[in-house]
Amino acid sequence: MKRQNVRTLSLIICTFTYLLVGAAVFDALESDFEMREKEQLEAEEKRLQGKYNISEDDYRKLETIIMEAEPHRAGVQWKFAGSFYFAITVITTIGYGHAAPGTDAGKAFCMFYAVLGIPLTLVMFQSLGERMNTFVKSLLKRIKKCCGMHITDVSMENMVTVGFFSCIGTLCIGAAAFSHYEDWSFFQSYYYCFITLTTIGFGDFVALQKNRALQRRPLYVAFSFMYILVGLTVIGAFLNLVVLRFLTMNSEDERRDAEERASLAGNRNSMIIHIQEETLGRGGGAGRRRRETQGQFCSEVTDVPSVCSCMNYHSHEFGGGGIECAFSHQNSFSSQLNPHQYFHSVSYRIEEISPSTLKNSFFPSPISSVSPGLHSFTDNRRLMKRRKSI
Repeated sequence: MKRQNVRTLSLIICTFTYLLVGAAVFDALESDFEMREKEQLEAEEKRLQGKYNISEDDYRKLETIIMEAEPHRAGVQWKFAGSFYFAITVITTIGYGHAAPGTDAGKAFCMFYAVLGIPLTLVMFQSLGERMNTFVKSLLKRIKKCCGMHITDVSMENMVTVGFFSCIGTLCIGAAAFSHYEDWSFFQSYYYCFITLTTIGFGDFVALQKNRALQRRPLYVAFSFMYILVGLTVIGAFLNLVVLRFLTMNSEDERRDAEERASLAGNRNSMIIHIQEETLGRGGGAGRRRRETQGQFCSEVTDVPSVCSCMNYHSHEFGGGGIECAFSHQNSFSSQLNPHQYFHSVSYRIEEISPSTLKNSFFPSPISSVSPGLHSFTDNRRLMKRRKSI
């Protein structure tokens, strides 16, 4: 199984295991509290109905009116400041839910606006995070040089440590500010900042929703907008260091496997070409040796008077070329010839191309064989058909 498939399967198993653990923990922490709160609300509902003599239907209508009027308690939500706040929650995928489009045209534009705005915002925050990491890396390098450290290289551990404490500092600054302006506890403000900057956006705590803050406190509104954007940039820079490295592992492994396959294919092709070149080289050498042997043989045979005639001899061993050797019948056994040298030479040359070798040739032809000791021809009926003897 591929490494990428194993990693994906492991991530799926870990995610579902994490979900099961989270469900069990939240069940243990929140289930009893939810039941107690529900019982208290039902008791308060009966008390109010009995005290003011309100019917069940009237009470449900009053409950619906109160819930629909809740967003308007913070003031006007769809003027420019409130609309800008809503646009931020859309393109950053925070989505508090404190305000939502009421018209069909507003809902249609919200979908179109989110389709274009969310990818744009993600790319922007990723780019800002990379620039911020580059700046922090150069700053740390200068600090190390100023401190006189011998090793000035910035490691990944240094960057992760700086990013982690930057995130903690950003959350603490926001918690302090919102606890002051919103009258929340520090823990509630810290919780709000974390839910906001991680783009979870439950909506149980929403800033700028008290005392018509969107219209009456412009400085606080500007701070809230800038805090969300800068805080998301810091979180994005930290995620670039930690999370995106794991997000791109599968693509990097795929690219590495493709490069390995290409490299292996290239090595095989080069080996085949090298082997072919060596084969051709050896074949060329063998051909040259055969041609040299052929020439030497012809020169030796034609220079010596012979007792036989070799006519139209074609050999596959000599590359399919024809050797026409005309042995002169004159002066066959002259005094100038040493018979032992002659027969030894001729027998040696002819035995190199024996009849057994010619069985696989495309052009089998008669051949004479001379024995150096007996001065006789080979008794071969098949080869005697076209042989001329003396």
